[in-house]
Amino acid sequence: MFRIKASIFFSVFVAMLSLMLIAPIMPPLIRELGLSESHSGWIISLGSVSMAVMAPVWGRWSDTRGRKPVILMGFIGMGISCLLFALALYSGLNGWITGGLLVALLIVTRSIIGLFIPAVLSSAQAYMGDITEGQERTAGMAIISAANGMGLVFGPAIAGAFTVIGLLWPLYFGTVLSFVAFAAALLFIPPAKPVVQEKPAKVNPLQPGLRIYLLAGFVTMTGIISIQVVGGFYFQDMLHLTGQETARMVSMGLMLSGVAMLVVQVIQMKWLKLHPKTMMLAGGLLIVLGMLTFLYSGSKAFYYFAFFLFGTGAGLSMPGFMAAASLAVSKEQQGGVAGLVASVQGVTAIVIPIVTTTLYQADKSLPFWLVILLCLAIAPVLLSVKGNTPAKASADEQLAQD
Repeated sequence: MFRIKASIFFSVFVAMLSLMLIAPIMPPLIRELGLSESHSGWIISLGSVSMAVMAPVWGRWSDTRGRKPVILMGFIGMGISCLLFALALYSGLNGWITGGLLVALLIVTRSIIGLFIPAVLSSAQAYMGDITEGQERTAGMAIISAANGMGLVFGPAIAGAFTVIGLLWPLYFGTVLSFVAFAAALLFIPPAKPVVQEKPAKVNPLQPGLRIYLLAGFVTMTGIISIQVVGGFYFQDMLHLTGQETARMVSMGLMLSGVAMLVVQVIQMKWLKLHPKTMMLAGGLLIVLGMLTFLYSGSKAFYYFAFFLFGTGAGLSMPGFMAAASLAVSKEQQGGVAGLVASVQGVTAIVIPIVTTTLYQADKSLPFWLVILLCLAIAPVLLSVKGNTPAKASADEQLAQD
């Protein structure tokens, strides 16, 4: 059991680390290329369509074809697509490709990255759902969230270190890391029989006992993506930083968020053992406090404190909605619900970058207020939920509908 959980942890950690290598370097790269903040939003948003579309597909495939083969396909695709994205940026920085063609190429290569990342994330989450039950499920999802936190810690830190050599070097490292992770998964992830042999059980995202948790996931991911997309522009404009200074500051801030996520996960697993709904409510409150600190502070020290508050909140909210969603469905639907969770992340990555960069151009504070209002709006809805719908009942209800 330890080997499986450790393998799942490592897979999610590498996938998240590879994703976080991109976040700190995108704002300065966009400006180095002579593009605007809105271009950054469109590249990230349109590049995430494939993630939203493919996440449920990968989840269902992992049900019928096995978790390990899908994870292996994900890492191979991540390595190739990360290299293609780096080459597109390199061509733009050297003036070989410019204007609309460059933007289109960045969107396409970013889309390929989004195509394969959910293969790892959804399959790993479904695997954890396969081997855990009840309260252990919450602890299992906390392990996945801790892997996310570790990725948030080391991804920005590694990206910041590599920017000393050049802004594209984090992407080169991500390419190599994906192939290393493929080899590790091939050797260490135990093969397991597919959960279902035929057509996987459908999961309706609007079914009672599930939709509110997916909505809470959307709100949490809105906060995370907003900081990644407009945070660099905000700090550069507020503190008058250079491109490399901005990348280093965002790297440090996201690293602090990752440390906070990791610490709160250890505390949750060992001592707190909070109910998923309590985790989501407490996490939302801390995210709001972090956003207010971003808005009403004017120094690096307070910005870093805001990152820590935000990371603590996200560290509670993420495993909260993941565990609640997983507990709301049957064992045969774990791949489907894991795909939906990854799809929520993809949908958020489509909508929020365009929304936040547009809001940012109107007023620098508006993206932060958007996150605050969404957190405050979801809180009373969560309070009205009495508890998770039993997984057996949810499955039977869905079968009756089919």
